[in-house]
Amino acid sequence: MTEAVVRHSLREYILGTTPGPVEAVNEFWVPKSNERADVAVIGALMQGFEIKTERDTLKRLPRQTEAYTRVFDRCHAVLAERHVDRALEMLPSWWGVLVIETEPSLSFRELRPAIVNEAVDAEVLVRLLWRDEAHAALCALGDTPDPRAGRFRMWELLLALLDIDGIKKVVREALLRRDPTRAGMPSQRFAVT
Repeated sequence: MTEAVVRHSLREYILGTTPGPVEAVNEFWVPKSNERADVAVIGALMQGFEIKTERDTLKRLPRQTEAYTRVFDRCHAVLAERHVDRALEMLPSWWGVLVIETEPSLSFRELRPAIVNEAVDAEVLVRLLWRDEAHAALCALGDTPDPRAGRFRMWELLLALLDIDGIKKVVREALLRRDPTRAGMPSQRFAVT
């Protein structure tokens, strides 16, 4: 079972079971890391999903766990059966765990539900905003940023004006307004595969 097949099925599963307006993005870029979530779900919460198939190792899982913790409200590991015991030892207890089932067909069994992450880092999360999105958010808050200000300065202003819940709301709304094929990409606008 390839990761691409699992990712496609997982995306369909998530979209079919998550209420409200929601978008699922493959290969979602996580700021200040070299990591990408296999699938990110943006809706009332931001959720990150890391897939580990039979072919994968858990070598990068600690680094991925640390990166996802900074951004996602809920995190999930989607694991082949062979990885379950070791991954449970490595993952924080608030991470959800889905087991990949292949018989009689591809499906997902929830082994442990995800609990809300209390450690989202506003300084990392705000970096998901493109310059024009940060500018629009500041204007909506009644601020009039210098039109020449760069995104770093606008991020600083947003962090000074909003608490973590406000930053989460601004970021989720901006991501949901984007073209879904580019929702999780940095401002360099790389193509999603």
